[in-house]
Amino acid sequence: MKRRATTGDVVEERRAEQAPGPVGSVLFGALSSFRKDTLRLLTELQREYGGVARMKMGPYLVHQVTAPEAVRHILQDNARNYVRGRFYRGFNLFFGRGMLTTDGAEWRTRRAVGRPFFHRAGLRARSDVITGTVEELLASWEPSARSGEPVDITDDMMRLAMGVLGRMLFGVDLRRYADRLLPAVRFSLKAMIITGEVEQLLPRWVPTSYQRSLKRHQRTLNDVMDEIIDLHRRGEGSPDSVVTALLKATHGATGEPFTQRQIRAELKTLFLAGHETTGCALTWTLYAIARHEDVRRALDAELTEVLGGRVPTAEDLDDLPYLRAVVDESLRLYPPIWLFPRDAIADDQVGGYHVPAGSTVLVPVYAAHHNPAVWDNPEAFVPERFCPAQTARPANSLSACPRSASGTDADAETEGAPRQRDRYDYFPFGGGARKCIGMDLALLELRLAVAMVVQRYRLELVPGHPVSPTALVSLRPQPGVLLRIGPADRDRTAPSA
Repeated sequence: MKRRATTGDVVEERRAEQAPGPVGSVLFGALSSFRKDTLRLLTELQREYGGVARMKMGPYLVHQVTAPEAVRHILQDNARNYVRGRFYRGFNLFFGRGMLTTDGAEWRTRRAVGRPFFHRAGLRARSDVITGTVEELLASWEPSARSGEPVDITDDMMRLAMGVLGRMLFGVDLRRYADRLLPAVRFSLKAMIITGEVEQLLPRWVPTSYQRSLKRHQRTLNDVMDEIIDLHRRGEGSPDSVVTALLKATHGATGEPFTQRQIRAELKTLFLAGHETTGCALTWTLYAIARHEDVRRALDAELTEVLGGRVPTAEDLDDLPYLRAVVDESLRLYPPIWLFPRDAIADDQVGGYHVPAGSTVLVPVYAAHHNPAVWDNPEAFVPERFCPAQTARPANSLSACPRSASGTDADAETEGAPRQRDRYDYFPFGGGARKCIGMDLALLELRLAVAMVVQRYRLELVPGHPVSPTALVSLRPQPGVLLRIGPADRDRTAPSA
């Protein structure tokens, strides 16, 4: 390609080369593989073609980005060039135009309303809301612990996350609506991912059973959010809730208040994104602990040493480095937000390769977290890879991880990325200005809940019940996580380092 300099001389300008990638079929490219086994396709692309790969998916040109410097370019350094795009069109079916699906000034206005509710200090000050909700879950497991009947913990973790989210943000306990909401959530997780199925592509007015189900579940979500909004309009909700803040909010450009539809969209966004991802993370973490006896024993020893059986507080978390490492490793191996899709506004160069305007860029967290060039034995669950490396274990300590030398919460730096790695080798909550607003709440809830569960119960997998990750809107375990719940043993001998 040539450009003309101001002097009139013709100067050669080298155009970035095309990224490598599979050819696929002439008509559909990699679309069929994406639909058949999404996680396998993205992982194999990374391992075969490297940090930037190019492929066709139906009529669309798609680039996959996993190299840390390229991820930083997309999510942080040149984020203004990348918008939510076509992959988010399905999200509008259930989220509406909220914080997750908007860009630019509209997104900034919505984010500003919600930001005060996610400050770390404020969340930690209310950690008793989380522990109180977890206590209610643990009590509900007592009959199963006595009978030995297996429990599919997936819905229980979703209800727990609903309870915390409702009490912390919505000013109501969302669990009272769980019987209505959970079926709608399960349907939405599949409907929001546009896979090219015929039932998804037919016009909305075609009276298929799929369209009737879609409308019914959309109506359920809208009705529940409207009930919560109306409750606050009557003065029956919490004056410190995000609902009250949205009712008082105005648009910066016009000064107009938010409409009912706009408030509803924000609440649906906070609800769907807030409880689903945390519920999945809790489910995967407890599953991983149940699979690995050595991890459970090491974690149990640390919890006993620091807590002695009492309910943890937010301040205790700084003294529980192995608990933090277990949660961080679970988020690496099973990232609930497994993909960040974007569309390029203008031509760009990413990792030295040309990315044309209008093309889609996929940033698959799952593939990046399973990259063998970055992570030793990436398919293994090894919490020790997240232990602080600069200090020795204190004398007489049973913890499998030494405490950070500073004695402060390492989250002040990143959400768990080991210091010797690149920031974008590990990014379960994204990065840049659009990093997940609920990161601090999710981490606080995960650590407190896991600590309480492990202290009270010993969870064991049910034989003959395999579990695999499925790429829906979140990384859902399929068909579910079936566990037997028994009293925690009191073996306090930590495994050797």
